[in-house]
Amino acid sequence: MVQARTGMVTRARAWGAVLLGAALVTGCATIEPAVPETPEEAGAELQFARETSVFGPPEDFYGSALEDVGKVGLYPVRAPDECELAMLESGEGSFAARMEMLKAAKKSIRIHALVFKGDESGMRIAEVLKQKKADGLDVRVIVDAFSNPWQQTQWMFFDLKQHGIEVEGYEALALQWINEVPVPFLTPHYDAGRTDKRFHEKLWLIDAETADGVAVTGGLNIGNEYFRVDPEDPAGYWRDQDVAVRGAILADMVVAFDRNFDYLVDIKKSRGIFNTNLYWGATRAVLDETGKYPVKYETDERLVGRVATLEQQSRALEFREARCRFLHNRPRFAESYILQAYLKIIAAARSELLIANAYFIPTPAIAAALKDAAKRCVAVTLVTNSPETNDLPEISMVGRGYYKDLLAVNETPEVAACTHPDAGLKIYEWVGQAADDPVQQGTMHSKFAVADRRVSLVGSYNFDPRSERLNSETALVFEEAALAGELARWIVENDLRYSRQVTAEEAAAFADPEDTIYRFREEIGHLFEEEL
Repeated sequence: MVQARTGMVTRARAWGAVLLGAALVTGCATIEPAVPETPEEAGAELQFARETSVFGPPEDFYGSALEDVGKVGLYPVRAPDECELAMLESGEGSFAARMEMLKAAKKSIRIHALVFKGDESGMRIAEVLKQKKADGLDVRVIVDAFSNPWQQTQWMFFDLKQHGIEVEGYEALALQWINEVPVPFLTPHYDAGRTDKRFHEKLWLIDAETADGVAVTGGLNIGNEYFRVDPEDPAGYWRDQDVAVRGAILADMVVAFDRNFDYLVDIKKSRGIFNTNLYWGATRAVLDETGKYPVKYETDERLVGRVATLEQQSRALEFREARCRFLHNRPRFAESYILQAYLKIIAAARSELLIANAYFIPTPAIAAALKDAAKRCVAVTLVTNSPETNDLPEISMVGRGYYKDLLAVNETPEVAACTHPDAGLKIYEWVGQAADDPVQQGTMHSKFAVADRRVSLVGSYNFDPRSERLNSETALVFEEAALAGELARWIVENDLRYSRQVTAEEAAAFADPEDTIYRFREEIGHLFEEEL
């Protein structure tokens, strides 16, 4: 097999060491979103969150400090008749729904993902994309330049390009890094640390400019592990969460996609004769005369069959109207809308807060918000990965170092005085194994939250420094009781089954580990904590 079927290098953070070196060579970042760096700043941010609403007017958010950006990236609140949502049941359900949407496309296809793997599921999607392009549809793809290094994946992108599909974030011979190097006077909003700011968005937009448009957004990239293609391989059998979307809100998602696409194209245009798009035009003209270059792939027939089976399992989605707001976070333009949204949701919670988040290294603002909710007698439940299930275990090791401080809130007078029996903060680590299920699951890749079974947020944003300061992200916040209840049940009835609760004693041991190898790995993780 050309591609290893493990959860190893599937995220931008896997390139943290390489990109950190590049950032050090080019200098410190010159553009940063306004995020709290100290407990005092976190307290002020939390107070602002208490006084505002995630569904409030533009004044309830602060925008970019860049004058020409401001709040252009803040999208409006959509009324229920402008936004319909349906929950997608983990990876299998998301793949089936995506394929049904894709095959029904009539006008346009826009796909945005950090990772788009050239494995069995990715190649099946690529096959349909080529068919749709041949039918005359506008087909465009954005991937992250540094997060798709696999040889077969790069060949798949070449094949899409030679068939006329634009794939931003890819260049032949792995030359996409050239477009990532910031050049003074050429790169928009020149940022010496730009090489460390990755595109982590997840958008799947089909005919989005039409009345029949539909979209998918959430935590899933494109690849076998996300779509749970192989139940026999725990490392490639992940838990994740997406939502399907219809209505006028798709216009906001289109703007977000097109803004990124145009940004990447404009960077290449600024390079003059080094604009690779010029040469792709000539290359396609030659290939139209000589015939397309034959690309050969290696696949596992068992997994090809499994992909075909999943594709046929699509079922009717139950869409519900909901008040919604689409959120797009672009640290390269000094935006922090998703962090602000999370803080507002947490600050507004009154009785219950359920959070599933794959990569948890709490920044000052998130830590302050979670402890504040617990002191207000909210029952806070957080589910995140254990080192055993994390595709990058050191992230969980670093995150564990914060458990002691977080769980100490349960010993405060405020929590002790609560009448709510479940008041306080509980942390669960996903282990991917339930007592009544022989199937072992791998990484929990979900990123969503539910407050009071009324307001929910589903997206690509992790509770870590990278999502807060470096990665561009997408999310959808919505208010609807049935949808929120469905997400809440996923956590309570499914995710907690495959998790273990962290005790105060365990948290204390994590803060001061005795195992020498564990301590060493944790310290290595701390060296790159701001990059994780």
